[in-house]
Amino acid sequence: MPDQPRRPLAALVVLGLCLVGAALLWTRPPAMTAWQERALDTLVRLGPAPAMPALRVIDIPRHDDTGAPWSRASSARLAARLAESRPRVIGWDVVFAGNCEASAENFALAASFSRAHTVLGVLLSASGASLPGAPAALGLTQDAAARLWSAPGAEAPCPGFLSDSVTLASLSLPGDSSARVRLGPVAMRIGDRALPSLPLELVRRARDVPAPVIAQAADGLRLVLGDMSIPLDALASLRLRPRDATARAARTLDAAAVLSGEAALPEGQILIVGSSVPQRGGLRPTSAAPLYPSVQIAADLTTDLLADAVPWRPGHAGRIEAAALAVAGGLLAVALPVMTPLWGAALALGLGATLSAGAVLAHLADGRLLDPLLPALMLIGAATIALIAQAALTARAERALRHRMGQSLPPVVVSQLAARPGLLRLAGERREITAFFTDLEGFTEATRNRDPEALIAALDRYFDSVCAIILRHGGMVDKIVGDAVHALFNAPLDQDGHVDHALAAAREIIRETDALRADLQFERTRIGIESGAAVLGDVGTASRIDYTAHGACVNLAARLEQAGKRLGPAVVIGPGAAALARTPLRPLGRHEIRGFGPLDLFTLTDR
Repeated sequence: MPDQPRRPLAALVVLGLCLVGAALLWTRPPAMTAWQERALDTLVRLGPAPAMPALRVIDIPRHDDTGAPWSRASSARLAARLAESRPRVIGWDVVFAGNCEASAENFALAASFSRAHTVLGVLLSASGASLPGAPAALGLTQDAAARLWSAPGAEAPCPGFLSDSVTLASLSLPGDSSARVRLGPVAMRIGDRALPSLPLELVRRARDVPAPVIAQAADGLRLVLGDMSIPLDALASLRLRPRDATARAARTLDAAAVLSGEAALPEGQILIVGSSVPQRGGLRPTSAAPLYPSVQIAADLTTDLLADAVPWRPGHAGRIEAAALAVAGGLLAVALPVMTPLWGAALALGLGATLSAGAVLAHLADGRLLDPLLPALMLIGAATIALIAQAALTARAERALRHRMGQSLPPVVVSQLAARPGLLRLAGERREITAFFTDLEGFTEATRNRDPEALIAALDRYFDSVCAIILRHGGMVDKIVGDAVHALFNAPLDQDGHVDHALAAAREIIRETDALRADLQFERTRIGIESGAAVLGDVGTASRIDYTAHGACVNLAARLEQAGKRLGPAVVIGPGAAALARTPLRPLGRHEIRGFGPLDLFTLTDR
C-alpha cells in the first residue's frame, strides 16, 4: 500500500500529542481546570446520592406566622419550637452578630438555644473580632492546618448566646474561579484557632463522637470522624453533590408553618435553619443552579458526611489521568501503523471510552473523582489529528502514484486501479495480451556524432510522442530500454479489441515519428506485434521490483521488430495477432524467425 511508509509518522504524532496532553493533565493550567471541573460536576451527578437521612431544612421566609417581618424574636420562638421536637442537633446557617445589648429578645433567643444541642454560624472576616467561647473540638496536624482557608478575624454570634449546649461552626463557602461553590471547607482557621464547618460539627454532635481529626495520610488528607475515615481533597474540602429541586423540597419545611403548627416536626431529626430569601444574602451559584441556598449546601454536605459518601478527588488524580492518557496514547501509537484508518479511529474511540468508563467505575466504587472527559477527548483528538495527517500524506502519495502510473498506463486504467486496487493482481496472473515492441532503425550510428544534451532532448521528444500514442490507444508502457519502447495491450486490465488498438497505435506512431526523423537522424521506427498468453506480475528482488509480462508472444514480438529490418515493412505482425485482428492486414508470406521456425507474417495495409 502506498501509505504504509507514512504510518509511523502518524504514530509519532498521536504519541507526541498524548504526551503533551498528559503534561497538561499533570500541571492543570487554569484554563483547563475550568473545563475539568465541569466534567467532574457531571460525574458527581452520575453517582447515586445517599438516601435522605433524618434531616430537615427549616427555611426562614420574609414574614413569620403573624405576618410581621422576620426578627430575632421570631427566631427565638422558632428555636424554642424546634427544641420541643427533641432534635439530635440544630444548626443555624445564620450569623447572630451585632445588637448584643441586653434585651428581651436576646435573652429569649439565648434561652431557646440552650434548650437543645445547637450549632451557631460564624463567617470569616478580614477585620472582625476573635472567636468567643471555648476552642472548638477539632484536631489538626501541622501540615493539615497549613492547608485550611484562614482569616484574621470573624463575624461571630453574641457571646451571650453561647452556653454548654451551644458550639460554633464556620459558614464560609469559597467559590472557584467561576464563582461557583463546588467545595465546602471541612474546617477554617480564624487567627490562631481552628473551627469546623457547619456540616462537620453537625455530624460530630449528632453522632456524639470524639473530636474529629484532619491529618495527612499516605493517599492524601483524611478526616477521621469516629469510626469513619473520609478522604479529602488537597485543600481539606468536601466536594458538593447538589440535589435537585425535588429532593430539596422533600426535606424542607417553612419556618412560619412550623411556628403556626401547620408543619409537624418528627422527633430525633437533624435540623438546619437558614433562608432561601434572596434579600438575606444566602444564595450561592453552584453547578446545579445559579441561585442555590447556602442552607441547602450545608444540608447536602451533612447528608454525604453522615453516609460516609463524600465525592473526593485524590491529590494525585492529575498524575493518574496523565499516566492513563500516556499509556493509551502509547497503545494507539503501536497499533496505528498496522491498522487501516477506519480501525485506527475505532480503536481510538474504544480507548477513549475505556478511559471515561474507568473514571465512572472508580467514582461508583468509592466516590473517587477522576476526569471522565478530558483524557478521552485528548486521546481522540490526537488520533483524529494523526489520522487526518496520515490521510493527507496518503492523498499526496496517491496523487504522486497516479502521476507516476499515468506515465505507463492510460488514465482510465489508473482511475480504475485507484478506486479498486484489488484489480491489479501483482502476485501473478495468466492472461492474453498483445505485445508491442518499437525500435529506432539506424539510431545507434547517429548517436556517435551527436551532442549528448541534444541527443537526450531529441529522445525525450520521441518518447513523449510514442508513449502518448500508446496510452491514448489503451496500451501500457512496460519499459523504455535505450531507444526502444516495450508496451502491452490488454494489461493490466481487460481491453476489448486489444489487437486492433495496438495496430491503430502502430499506424499512428509510424505517421507521427516520420516528422522527427530528420531531427533525430534515424531511418525509421520498426514495430513488432504479437498476441498470445503471458504471465504478468511483479518480478524482482527486495531492492527492485518490476511489473512485466513473460511468454512466447512477448519474445516473438521482439523478434518480429528485429525481422522488420530484413523483411522491409516498418510494422511486422505475428500470426497470433493477425488471427484476432478485425483490421485488414497485408500478408508478407511465410518466413523463418529464429527460435520459432517458419511463420506466416503480416503488416498493415497502405491506407
